[in-house]
Amino acid sequence: MKSVQQFIKFSTIGLLNTILTYLIYLILLTPTNPTIAMGVGYGITSLLGLALNNRWVFATHANLKSVVVKYYSTYLFTWLLSVGFAHVADNWFSMNAQLIPLGSLLITVPTNFFLSKFWVFPHQKPLKEVRHYGNQ
Repeated sequence: MKSVQQFIKFSTIGLLNTILTYLIYLILLTPTNPTIAMGVGYGITSLLGLALNNRWVFATHANLKSVVVKYYSTYLFTWLLSVGFAHVADNWFSMNAQLIPLGSLLITVPTNFFLSKFWVFPHQKPLKEVRHYGNQ
């Protein structure tokens, strides 16, 4: 049940980040260009996603410095999966091009979730109480 709740929260953050990235993109598109607008939007929302996943979804409250490399490695890996899926779906299976992003999401969202849950933000077990027998 906890994993289902985490997946819902994780997906909610993903949807929020997608909307925010698009809004930032639209705001910056005129004064800059599409590449800069998308880069800034993605950069800002990826930091937001990192913080929210750490505090709200997985509640590890880990030091962000300790998880940032794993977090962005996970996103790079799922991006490569997405691009690879698009290539295979288009070239090998002649999938409708408009459906490729949806098919990609069916693979990358769960993959990203499980990598985040078990590798990036693993549950921290509380330390056992240390007893000092000589100080009683």
